[in-house]
Amino acid sequence: MTLPSSHKPPHTRPANQPRVPNFKRFLVTGAVVGFVIGAVISIMGDEVQGYSTTSGALYIGAFGAFIGTGLAGIVGILLDRSGRDSS
Repeated sequence: MTLPSSHKPPHTRPANQPRVPNFKRFLVTGAVVGFVIGAVISIMGDEVQGYSTTSGALYIGAFGAFIGTGLAGIVGILLDRSGRDSS
């Protein structure tokens, strides 16, 4: 048994509606990139007395994720504002 195919046109955005960034994707991407950068910096840097390499990578990676999420949020807000009309 086959289902009838619908012949609806693909969803299109009206010409007067601005594009809005997907904030969830911006924030998750910023967190992942920040964590990776922080972990790499921690692993490549000098060892700290009292912390293992893994603990240092997790702590600095978490701090990098925090910073990356904040920067991604700021970029998302700036892109959102630049895409809107000033009316």
